[in-house]
Amino acid sequence: MTTEHVKPCVLLTSNQYKPNIGGIENSLYHLAQEYLLLGYEVVIVASDLNPENKELPEIEIEEGVTIYRYCFGRSRGLGRVLKQTYNAVKLYKKVLQRHSPVLTICRFHFNVLYLKALKYKNIVYLVPGVVANETKASYRANDNKLLKLKGHLSFFLHKTVQRMAFNSADKLFVFSENMQQQIRNINRSKAMNICKPGVSLSRFSLATQTEKSQLKKELGLPEQSKAFLCIGRFVKAKGFDTAIEALKLLNDNNASLWLLGEGAEEAELRALSERLNVSDRVIFLGRQSCPENYYKAADFFIMSSTYEPLGQTILEALSSGLPIIGAKSSSNVVTATSEILEPSNNILVDEYSASAFARGMTSLMALPETQYTQLQYENRELAEQKFSWRVLAKELAGAF
Repeated sequence: MTTEHVKPCVLLTSNQYKPNIGGIENSLYHLAQEYLLLGYEVVIVASDLNPENKELPEIEIEEGVTIYRYCFGRSRGLGRVLKQTYNAVKLYKKVLQRHSPVLTICRFHFNVLYLKALKYKNIVYLVPGVVANETKASYRANDNKLLKLKGHLSFFLHKTVQRMAFNSADKLFVFSENMQQQIRNINRSKAMNICKPGVSLSRFSLATQTEKSQLKKELGLPEQSKAFLCIGRFVKAKGFDTAIEALKLLNDNNASLWLLGEGAEEAELRALSERLNVSDRVIFLGRQSCPENYYKAADFFIMSSTYEPLGQTILEALSSGLPIIGAKSSSNVVTATSEILEPSNNILVDEYSASAFARGMTSLMALPETQYTQLQYENRELAEQKFSWRVLAKELAGAF
């Protein structure tokens, strides 16, 4: 069959894309833009799953990228898995016939198996996280036996499928040594490549203290307070409860905590801030389409996650010049924070506890203006030197 394209095609795919907001969606967008600049035709395939259950177009062209969506299905359990599998495979067949991708970059384990079954060539599995560790870290205790059973079955299914995806992909790429070791514990024979994600340097930029005060005013936030920013889904693995407890121990009315995101733990986090009498200083910002405004307005960034394969937010904080506090890797903290921050003058606490974070927050707030400004520029320089979407795009394309 005659294909409809002239340029070689790169397919980027996962289970979700915009309007969802997250690290995976962000990576697909920026890689797509880089491949366009490198002279490729770019196609993105994802499901129509989105937080507001909006009806999304099955096909659209956005900023030069052709986006296809398959129906995720609104049923529950096994029926939904079968339905989305059927819809995904049907769409991937169409894309293969129309575009014949020379490179396929996948970020979701189920989809790796679909692509392999359809004989796609040059499949890169750019691993977002290890299900066995990520799901455990995010797991919420549930007294309902039926829900608990469903949760365990879902965990087993995803863990099994990801093991198969590790074997099925033509190439495996991971974002950190930490993640590489996690996969080594599951699959010792598969070769892996370590790469680094990028960050949008133009979108996430520095702001002076005067600019920060003005931005806070424009956003309707306290102008004079020193703001610690946390960004991510409200799930257990993000450790936002620890950040709230640290704010309480900090015992400084001039400090506030901004939580940007949404998720299952929001009610519990709000209740915790009420219980600790810090609800007037913990600001829930909700889901924001322009998080860069809040990075720019904030004074510091807290990386409180206990599980994070690399963490796009920490790169955005670096690019925005925010001084950062995080925890060193340990048996309880499975992140790449140490790998990223150890060469810098940011704060890495030795133990994961609210008291340790509170001490680190105190140290950041005590920075003289000259040292604060110096750390801003050091963090920005680190982002510029080490984290480039263009470098990643070329590295993935050069794997074959």
